[in-house]
Amino acid sequence: MDVNERLEQNQNGSGPNLKPDEKRLYLGTFRERVILAIKASEVGSEESKTVLADKLKAYPDATLLIDQNQAGDDYIDYLKLAIQSGNAYTLLSNNEISKQTTDPYAFVLAAKTAVNIDNINL
Repeated sequence: MDVNERLEQNQNGSGPNLKPDEKRLYLGTFRERVILAIKASEVGSEESKTVLADKLKAYPDATLLIDQNQAGDDYIDYLKLAIQSGNAYTLLSNNEISKQTTDPYAFVLAAKTAVNIDNINL
């Protein structure tokens, strides 16, 4: 492949994508950046809200990624937690559902850089 062709692909956003399956699974971020991941089946639990509130306080620079399709109407409660704690958030309404799991993630709290946390689930 020609260097100019590769540069043009990257400018258009059609170049090679690094770990696309991993990014699809974790709502657009890499596994190494995930602080907490909440599955769609866990969305309504009080435990998930409590744990998320604690993690938001512990990681004030982290961003809460919200898949509205997986979270349903409950996304509002989690969004309020992010707003109250001053954390950034991103609403993903057209997120491609991961084919890697039958219970995809509805919320992912992600850092800007690698944090390499072993246990990211509730």
